[in-house]
Amino acid sequence: MTEAETERSYVERLADAETLDDVPGIVDPRVQAPSNPPRRIQQKFVGASYLDAYREAERFIGAAFDRWPTGDQGEHLVLDFGSGWGRITRLLMSRLRADQIWSSDVDTQMTALLHHTLPGVNAVTNRPMPPTVFHSGSFDAVTAFSVFSHLSEEAHRRWSAEFARVTRPGSKVFITVLEENFLAQVAGAQAAVAAGEADTFATNLAAVVPDAQLALEQFRNGEFIFGGGGDDGPREQSFYGWAAAPREFVERTWGANGFVVESWIPTGELFEQAMVVLRREEAGPIARAERFARRAVNGLQRRIAR
Repeated sequence: MTEAETERSYVERLADAETLDDVPGIVDPRVQAPSNPPRRIQQKFVGASYLDAYREAERFIGAAFDRWPTGDQGEHLVLDFGSGWGRITRLLMSRLRADQIWSSDVDTQMTALLHHTLPGVNAVTNRPMPPTVFHSGSFDAVTAFSVFSHLSEEAHRRWSAEFARVTRPGSKVFITVLEENFLAQVAGAQAAVAAGEADTFATNLAAVVPDAQLALEQFRNGEFIFGGGGDDGPREQSFYGWAAAPREFVERTWGANGFVVESWIPTGELFEQAMVVLRREEAGPIARAERFARRAVNGLQRRIAR
């Protein structure tokens, strides 16, 4: 078969394919709830499913909209970063139109899932590291629930810089991070393993870091902790695992990219992660240096107080 015949065969198959009766309608979850992915997908991505998963997402989005950027909400563009199967996206759609929302994930299969279940939402696939395809200053808000609690230090730094690029002054980024509570749980799991009393969950948790007590000390000194994980399709252990980020690290890293921490909701108040609200500023180098100096002093005072 010649190349021309092969190409003609492909074109003919396209022409002979099934014809839709009509174009898909734009989904509106307030009118008709979209289909959910299988329970195993929900559990894999968020550790919960159905009502428990959505209630957690509702608390996150409710807290975000209590602190939402100023301006005409009907004109805002929002990026749901690390959107997975789209539970945060679904909650955003209770307040925003589908065309206002961009959902982005490293997993192409999840992008396909969103196209199928949430037609009208702008779903794209991003690479593990920036840049993205978005223009500078595109977004008024970014949500990233249970994303930075898994990213390596390099990935955390690079994505914070990318969010500075794709947002504009006054925009806000809503993320979650793990705090020392998580490392205390890992320490407990390691103690259970040493005593021969660990179940499968504790055994897996114990492997996150080699020495949880040392990691706790490092975290309390403002150090970023990353470990555990394993290759899982597009989520490679080089950048994806378990990550605990102290406030000093977040303030320093995001501050270098023009953000200030507007709110820090500790672990346990909304869910088992801390929620951080970051506001994009437009600061000159002198003002930024002064702010960094104040944060360094504040961080030192907090460590001394411990």
